[in-house]
Amino acid sequence: ERARERARDQRRDEGDLKKKKEKEGRKEEDMDQLHFEDLGPEDFYPPEDGGVVFNVGEETNVTPDGGLKKKVLKKGASEGGRPEQGDKVVVHYTGTLLDGTKFDSSRDRDDPFSFDLGTGSVIKGWDQGVCTMEKGEVCVLTCAPEYAYGARGSPPTIPANATLQFEVELLHWISTKDLVGDGGVIKEIEQEGFALGSGYEHEHPKEKDEVLVKYTLYCGDEEMVSSSDEGVEFTVKSGHLIPAFGVAVPKMKKGEIAMLDIAPQYGFGEAGNQEKNIPANAKLRARIHLLDWKPVKVIEDSIVIKHLSLSDGYQKPNEGAKVKVTFNAKLEDGTVFEEKSNFEFVTDDGQVIPGLDRVVMELKKGEKVLATIPPEHAFGSEGGLEGKVPPNATVTYEIDLIEFENAKESYEMDAKEMMEAALTFKEKGNAYFKQGNYKVAMQKYGKAVKYLEFDQKYTEEEKRAAKKVKMACWNNEAQCGLKTKAYDGAKKSCNKVLAMDSQNIKALYRRAQSYIATKDYIEASTDLKNALLVDPNCKEAKVEMKRLLKLQAEYNNKQKKLYANMFGKMSKMDTKDKEENKEAPSA
Repeated sequence: ERARERARDQRRDEGDLKKKKEKEGRKEEDMDQLHFEDLGPEDFYPPEDGGVVFNVGEETNVTPDGGLKKKVLKKGASEGGRPEQGDKVVVHYTGTLLDGTKFDSSRDRDDPFSFDLGTGSVIKGWDQGVCTMEKGEVCVLTCAPEYAYGARGSPPTIPANATLQFEVELLHWISTKDLVGDGGVIKEIEQEGFALGSGYEHEHPKEKDEVLVKYTLYCGDEEMVSSSDEGVEFTVKSGHLIPAFGVAVPKMKKGEIAMLDIAPQYGFGEAGNQEKNIPANAKLRARIHLLDWKPVKVIEDSIVIKHLSLSDGYQKPNEGAKVKVTFNAKLEDGTVFEEKSNFEFVTDDGQVIPGLDRVVMELKKGEKVLATIPPEHAFGSEGGLEGKVPPNATVTYEIDLIEFENAKESYEMDAKEMMEAALTFKEKGNAYFKQGNYKVAMQKYGKAVKYLEFDQKYTEEEKRAAKKVKMACWNNEAQCGLKTKAYDGAKKSCNKVLAMDSQNIKALYRRAQSYIATKDYIEASTDLKNALLVDPNCKEAKVEMKRLLKLQAEYNNKQKKLYANMFGKMSKMDTKDKEENKEAPSA
């Protein structure tokens, strides 16, 4: 940022550069990056087309002040046009001082250099000079200090206030109008679009999003196909009518209108379209208007949320928030099984199906969505609502979030409130554990611990109480890990407990079970022995030790048999070799 500010200050006062104090020299860069300067796109001023002709062998002013001059050594291909701001250009160059001293060359490295034209990523002379070139052209750009490195230079190779010369060859460029990079779809914007609103992370539609597009398709000057005035709706991924639309729409903003020049392979191709009177290999033009789009996102790997309306801002309901919604719920055949108006509930409290809970916590006030919720996040294998929802039903909810009041976050609570919140989440975890929903139970235990992590507000007695709750939650997490065969996670949870209390018998016992499951029998034996030292009468540890000894014996027997077979085979091979040696004739 400081480099940008220095460059902008220099450019505002170009006529008074000599009076400026020398700025702090920048760090020495690799030779292949000496021309690089991050100056920002606002410093790009392409020369106006005033009929300036650049003849071969003649040095001509590019800018009115004569600070940038150009001498064409080899003319380029005029039919290809010139690169424009934002295009990625690829060049070869050699940079010298006026006395001929070379300070950098991409040719010496045989490595062409690329940059985004007019974005301030190179010196001003390059941005304003390269945009006057044609493909294949070779020229010399003479850059006065104010178009190069100014008063500070680029130590140690470029002195202060140095005029530089660059021999530049424009190899090619990729136009920002060229949407696919092969010239197949060229876009010209007629009307700029706009972002959906603050708080939404994307300016352009993504592949799952639904778009509403109005278009007219031309073959030559003749109008061939057009949508209705209301437009046509489709998902970005599925596309519509011709491949060019699938290419263009993801690079448009809401409200944008653009003209597309479309090569045959992005239109109707070799076959053409007889129904629409479009011949084979026809080049097309299209006027396309992105009227609207509905963002679609997937949460929990399977719940699909399509936004019907969006709101500005960022705040969403948290766990424990009081929310008010209006919704109607349907089966896949369209049957409405539930409708609620101004319905109030507390999130993450088991008052509604899990999928509805999760969707509401993704919304902002005033937003409306259509959510498709699979059975595992809805009414499950048993169905519900007194038979209105059959078993294993996927359901659809149209939800309008009217208002909400978030629950206090931990940093907003005093010590008593934090402990109460932690105990509440611990009890929720226990309830989910009893239901066999171990994944959600672990989430609740983790949430409970978060309320107790920062204990600066606690008295010593409260710290001791918090420690007990944390250890109970970690032990319960370990039990969930054992139930779900997530043994590494179970070990980690036990480790947290044992770091606080090395003699915690539950943690020793459950970590031993995890070690047994991963066949780490030595570690399991150590934990069980320590558990029995803590409580010699622990029945569970005794039973587990017996099981461990049996497993160890079985494992040892398998290993003996494995090695016995291995050595037996080796012995047979040695005997065979000896017999073959006896039978072999002597030399």
